[in-house]
Amino acid sequence: MMHVFRPTFQRFTIAALSAVALASAASGEVPSDNVTTFEPTDTERQIFAEPGISFAEGADIYATVCAGCHMPEGQGAIGGGAYPALSGNENLEYPDYAIFIVTNGYKAMPSFGHLLDDEQVASLVNYLQSNLGNSYEPTATPDMVAANRPQPD
Repeated sequence: MMHVFRPTFQRFTIAALSAVALASAASGEVPSDNVTTFEPTDTERQIFAEPGISFAEGADIYATVCAGCHMPEGQGAIGGGAYPALSGNENLEYPDYAIFIVTNGYKAMPSFGHLLDDEQVASLVNYLQSNLGNSYEPTATPDMVAANRPQPD
């Protein structure tokens, strides 16, 4: 079953928050005692420490890069676009399909080849093949990923 996002709820939430902000500004009250500084968590520091994604494990890469659209359990979603389910996805039986899409993008899915190195893509694809309701043999290798990347002329 796919999740369906409800834009009406989102508009209502934004409108309600805007009304609260306007009312607060109109009253002249500024809650300065509630202002805090942003301090990133250890995970956020690790994610944004260098260009690209610093995680090496497929599960961590999935949670960071993929789950926002394909959902945490890979069930897919329909909302601002259609995000296919990865759970029980027969296209993941062979790694080349997922390697190509992750590295190069396809239709509305952007390329992540510039964020993930060959080892990370292989780790992610192996995770997809053997998790999220899939029980395929994880067979992706960094050499397979390198072969799927665009080659310079």
